[in-house]
Amino acid sequence: MALAAQNAVVAAEALGLGSCYVGAIRNRPEEVAAELGLPPHAIAAFGLAVGRPDPTEDAGVKPRLPQQAVLHHEQYDAGLADAHLATYDERLATYNARHGLAGAWTDRVLTRLAGPESMAGRHRLREALERLGLPVR
Repeated sequence: MALAAQNAVVAAEALGLGSCYVGAIRNRPEEVAAELGLPPHAIAAFGLAVGRPDPTEDAGVKPRLPQQAVLHHEQYDAGLADAHLATYDERLATYNARHGLAGAWTDRVLTRLAGPESMAGRHRLREALERLGLPVR
């Protein structure tokens, strides 16, 4: 599914369209399944918004963690990954401030992981998948 979406994004860009993955679909899987009329044993893993970019919008490209922090060979190296967090936090905090968002990456991740109440409904994902008839182990 992700590969098909990736190809759809590439095709959309070739047509001058913009796109944005919508992960919040997973916050309310049962309601989304009902709205889309999905059959039993099906769930929307993510959404994909496609449209014409607004040239006046100061959207920018969100900075990503450097490759050295996420690409590991043979074994995960936590020290190497962590070595890049301070610089990335600064870059993302600057980007966020420019776009009206608060906090650096680690602040936002820690807030999201504070507990079930901070997970926007995703803490119920397993139960929702079971109710939709999907096998969960």
